[in-house]
Amino acid sequence: MSNINILDFATANLIAAGEVVERPASVVKELVENSIDAGASKINVEIKNGGVSMIRVSDNGCGMSEDDLPRCILRHATSKISCGEDLSAIGTLGFRGEALAATAAVSKMRIVSKRKSDPVAHSINVNYGVCSTVSECGAADGTTVTVSELFSNVPARRKFLKADKTEAAAVASICEKIALSSPEISFTLTSDGTRKFSTSGDGVLRNVIYALFGRQFANEMIEVKGAVDGINVYGCAAPPILSRPNRAMELFFINGRYVRSPIMSSALEAAMQSYTPAERFPVAVIFLALHPSLVDVNVHPSKAEVKFSSERPIFDAVYYAVRSSMTENTKRPELEAAERKTAPTVSPFIPVTDEFTKTEISQVTAFDKPAEQARTVRSPSYFEQPVAAPPVFTSPVYGEPLENGYGKDETKETEVLPWRYIGEAFDTYLFVEQGDDVLIIDKHAAHERLNFEELKEKMKNKEKTSQKRMVPVTVDLTPEEADAAEEYASDLTDAGFEFTQNGKIAEITLTPADLSDREAARLFVYMLGSLAEGKEAPGISRDTLFERALYQASCKMSIKGGQKNDVESLKALVKRLLESPSVTYCPHGRPVAFRMSKAAMEKRFGRT
Repeated sequence: MSNINILDFATANLIAAGEVVERPASVVKELVENSIDAGASKINVEIKNGGVSMIRVSDNGCGMSEDDLPRCILRHATSKISCGEDLSAIGTLGFRGEALAATAAVSKMRIVSKRKSDPVAHSINVNYGVCSTVSECGAADGTTVTVSELFSNVPARRKFLKADKTEAAAVASICEKIALSSPEISFTLTSDGTRKFSTSGDGVLRNVIYALFGRQFANEMIEVKGAVDGINVYGCAAPPILSRPNRAMELFFINGRYVRSPIMSSALEAAMQSYTPAERFPVAVIFLALHPSLVDVNVHPSKAEVKFSSERPIFDAVYYAVRSSMTENTKRPELEAAERKTAPTVSPFIPVTDEFTKTEISQVTAFDKPAEQARTVRSPSYFEQPVAAPPVFTSPVYGEPLENGYGKDETKETEVLPWRYIGEAFDTYLFVEQGDDVLIIDKHAAHERLNFEELKEKMKNKEKTSQKRMVPVTVDLTPEEADAAEEYASDLTDAGFEFTQNGKIAEITLTPADLSDREAARLFVYMLGSLAEGKEAPGISRDTLFERALYQASCKMSIKGGQKNDVESLKALVKRLLESPSVTYCPHGRPVAFRMSKAAMEKRFGRT
C-alpha cells in the first residue's frame, strides 16, 4: 500500500495560502500592491479588529471586466506577466498571481470592480475559495475588495494571531511603508472607525513623512541623492539626534518596492558611522532605481527579500550618496528639537499638528519658597574660585561700547568677530552669541571632531603613499578570502597593497604607509572579507578602518569636559568651530553644539 498521498485541491490551496497570507497585514500588503499596479491615485484601507474581522481596500484604478472577476481568484492567474522571460525584468509589485487566490481560500471575500468604459460595476462573492456568479451593481470606477472572517476555516492558523491591537499595528506599519514608496498616491488608513493617517498624494516625500511620523522628522530630514554605475539613489536621512535603538526606521525601496536588504543596511550604517552614536541606528528612507534585470524579486512569496546580480555596486551607490549628503548638509541641531525627544510619545500614525508640545511656564515671585529637592549642593571649592569680571567690549578708538554688541578677537587688534563669547558652564559647555542665536557648545565633542577631521585629512593626503616591507607580512586566508584576493588583485594594488599568493597564504610586500605589520595584516584581511561578501570597494574598506582607528586618537588629544581651560584657548576653539560649519557631530555621534534662537527664548519668557 502506498504511503504517499495526493492532496486534494482544497488542502493544497490552504498550504499555499500559508506561504503568502501570514496575518492580516499580509492581506493588506497584497491588496494595496494590486491597487498600485492598477494605476490607482487614491487608495483607502479600512480594518476592524486588527483586520481579523474585516479588511476593505478601495482604489480608483483601472478596474476589472465582468469576465476577469472569476479568473482573478484562481491560482497563478495574473495580468502582470505572460511567460517565463518576463521574470527577468519585473516592473510591477505583484506578478505571482497567488495573493487573491490565497486570501480567498481562508476567508470570505467580496470583489466589486468597474472599468471606466463599462456602464455598470460587477461584483463576485467568494466563500473559502468557492465563487458565486457575477452580478451587476452600482459602484465608482476602480476596485473594492472586502475580506472578512480571516482564517475562520483554519483554526490552527487563527490561534497564532496576536492581539487585535498588535495586528492593527502591523497593518499600520505595512501601510506606512507602502505610502512612503508612492508619494504620488493618496493613502488613507482607518482602524475601527478611527483615521490613523492620510497622505495628500502630491508626490512630495517630505509631506508623506510629515503625515506618518510628524513635523520634527519632516523638518529635520536631509535629502540624499546620488548615482553610481547607472544606479540612482534618492530619499532622505535623519540627523544623528533622531537615531533609534534598532533598525526599524531603516527603510529601503527598490524600484518602488519595500524590501529588507542587509547590503543596503550595511552601506547606510557604514556611511553614518562617524555620525551615529554607539548602540544606535540611523533613520533613513532610501530609494534605489535600477534596471529590473539587475535585481531578482522572485525569491520569496512575500517579495520582501531580493537578490542582486552584484552587491558591490549597490553598496557603493548607497554609501557614497548618504555619506556625501551627511557631510555637506548636516546642520547643528536646534535646542528645541532636542527637548522634544523627552516629550511624551506621540502615536506615529496620527498627523502631528503645528502645536507640538507646549511647555508649562510657571511665574516665580519673590514670595515663593524654593522646593527642598530643587536645591543644588555646591562643593566648597566651587565658591573658592574667583569670579572673573565680565569682559567689557569697547571701541578701539573711543573706548565706548561697540554698537554691534560683538567683541574683538584679542589676538588680532583689528579683527571684529561676528560672534561674542559669553562664558562657560560646568567647565564643559560654552555659550556663544551669534546673530540672533545662542550656541551651546560641548567643548570636548567640538574639539574631538575638529581633531578627527584634521587627522583624517592628513591621512587622506597620504593615501597614495605605500611602504615597502623589508620582510613580507604573511597572512593566512580562508578559501573565500583567497578567492577574493585573486579576483580583486588589481583593486588591492590601487589601495596600496602588493602581494604574492600561494593558495591560502598571502605574502604582502607593499602596504599603505604608516601602518605596522599587524595593522597592515588586519586591514588586508578586513578588505578581503568585505570583498568576499561583495559589500565594499577596497577604498571604502580602507577608509572605514582608518576612521575607526582615528576615533581614539582624536579623543585622547582633545580637551576634556569638566577640566578648566583659559578663556583664550576656548575662544580659539569657538573660532575654529564656527569656521567649520560642517562640524556638527563628534565621531561618536554626539552633537557638538545646539542652537537656540532669540525668538525661541522670547517665546519661553512670554515676550512674543
